[in-house]
Amino acid sequence: MPEQINPDHYQKEIETFDAIASQLTKEQVIGYLRFSIMKYVCRFGAKHNSTQEAKLMDIGKAEWYTNKLLQYLNDHG
Repeated sequence: MPEQINPDHYQKEIETFDAIASQLTKEQVIGYLRFSIMKYVCRFGAKHNSTQEAKLMDIGKAEWYTNKLLQYLNDHG
């Protein structure tokens, strides 16, 4: 079973990210999102024998966190 970018077990009545973000300052949320983006970009191609699927998953996750950061910045000024 391939790994998902935002698996179903993270999607609840309150999404896991939103629950965590509610306990952080704006700066901490932004830092967390920036860290996550950099983590997936930096490990691109270094996981699961550098398969095409693994590369696409890492870039997809970086994109997911980038979109989350864009949304957060738009929503929180």
